[in-house]
Amino acid sequence: MYIGRLLIFALIALLFLPSALLADAASGSSDVGVLFNGLILLVVLVCFFVALKIFSLLRGGELASGWQMLAIAFVLLCLGQLVDLMVTLEIAGLNQAMVATARLAGAFLLLLGVVRIKKVLS
Repeated sequence: MYIGRLLIFALIALLFLPSALLADAASGSSDVGVLFNGLILLVVLVCFFVALKIFSLLRGGELASGWQMLAIAFVLLCLGQLVDLMVTLEIAGLNQAMVATARLAGAFLLLLGVVRIKKVLS
């Protein structure tokens, strides 16, 4: 509940940023763009830990495989976001194709996990 309130507060605070800063953030070259990438990385990490906690609570039940897929998907999304952050900060000579591949694999596993959970619950 605390994390949800914190995220809502952060999103409301972002509404008051000047439009010039938001335009720079869209290009990915400003500090605000790095802040957005870091915020997304933090949210994905929180989602991973929540999915991992739910997976550990299920203890091998029928829903466990779906939550395991969701946890792995969040790891892939986290790696994609980390690579995107590295590209934005020009830390490593990586390209956007790696980011897109990791995000696509993560989104595909998210879909598989949700379909698996829905199948078990139906």
